[in-house]
Amino acid sequence: MTTNENVVFRNHSDQQPGITYRSLPSHCAGAADTIAEARASYRNELTSRLNVDRHELPRVIEHVEAKVAGIWVRSKVGAVHRDRLSDRMFLQRVLSAGDVQDEVRAHLGAATERGAEPVIVLAEPEDPVGTVLDQMTPDDALVVTFPDERRGLAWAAIHGPHSAGFDELPVARFDTGIRELPIESFAESCIAEHRLRAVRVEPYVLARAS
Repeated sequence: MTTNENVVFRNHSDQQPGITYRSLPSHCAGAADTIAEARASYRNELTSRLNVDRHELPRVIEHVEAKVAGIWVRSKVGAVHRDRLSDRMFLQRVLSAGDVQDEVRAHLGAATERGAEPVIVLAEPEDPVGTVLDQMTPDDALVVTFPDERRGLAWAAIHGPHSAGFDELPVARFDTGIRELPIESFAESCIAEHRLRAVRVEPYVLARAS
């Protein structure tokens, strides 16, 4: 089975070059002035690294990161995340006022204070956990947010084994089939088992990603 590639393009609006990228599992990395140039640079590097022709490249799943209201936010290219309680984009729900939003901001603040660089990942409740693990490095602290039919917003944080701080977090048990578990079910299991919305993953889990 061909392994998918996940590449994250980060938009640095206050510096040049304005776009950086990094990918998994190939670990390509670079920078360019525009998304188009970064995409071309990445695919050239991937072609060379895998020693294949362009038409033989694996499927590439692209993500874009940008700073919104002082928070790094990541979204899959082509995905449309809608608020399920109103006719607006889900990101507006994430950034608005509310008790759940306060929980998210508190975790982001605590992670930043401990030396991590947390990123909000926009997802859907039915997205498999594996889609998050496949875009995650051991240093990452990803706060996965998704629409909730009752409260509007739900979340769960997944910290890599080398993410700064939070050494006390429980380690999630990733048994057979966990990659196919919906994000919503994963978040509920974290609360049921650990009474927390944040967990850490073991190195072997990310080594098996993709």
